[in-house]
Amino acid sequence: MAEETLRTDEIIEEHRGAVKEYAPSTPIEGVEILRLERHVDDRGLFLEIFRRRATHPGSDVLAAFFQDVPVAQMNYSVVDSDSTVKGLHYHLKQSDVWFCPPDSKMKIVLWDLRKASSTSGATQVIVSGGGRDLWLKIPPGVAHGYRALSRPCALLYIVTREFDLDDPDEYRIPWDHPAIRHLWEIENG
Repeated sequence: MAEETLRTDEIIEEHRGAVKEYAPSTPIEGVEILRLERHVDDRGLFLEIFRRRATHPGSDVLAAFFQDVPVAQMNYSVVDSDSTVKGLHYHLKQSDVWFCPPDSKMKIVLWDLRKASSTSGATQVIVSGGGRDLWLKIPPGVAHGYRALSRPCALLYIVTREFDLDDPDEYRIPWDHPAIRHLWEIENG
């Protein structure tokens, strides 16, 4: 039996959709993602999340990721309400380095606001947690926020500059700004 094929014009016009895209999103200049190795056995899991220097084969990647990160402050935040969006904000003087610990899960939205960047105006969406263990470096000028996909949803993050009440270096953008409001949605289909 021959397989039947159709042309687009043979589909009812009001139901003709666009071809779904599977290409990965283009990363924003300066944003770095480091996938972590999860060690799982019958007792649970072990996840190495920080290393100042490499001491054995395989530890060099994690140590290199933090080589140029001056750790000024480490913070831990928990959201305990459904579908909360935290952010959107950016910094001029500091970088953020984010980690979504097990068993949390979040959808991170990034928006490059830097005029001179090769990806100026670009957006990037990253899902972190839920078994996708990673560190995410966010440079100054890249707006960032997240939508909680688990309850509770935790975030462990490092900043490269201590918070200063007299110079907070935190600039807000509405989470539902028209240029990015659609990025918070959960895709269906």
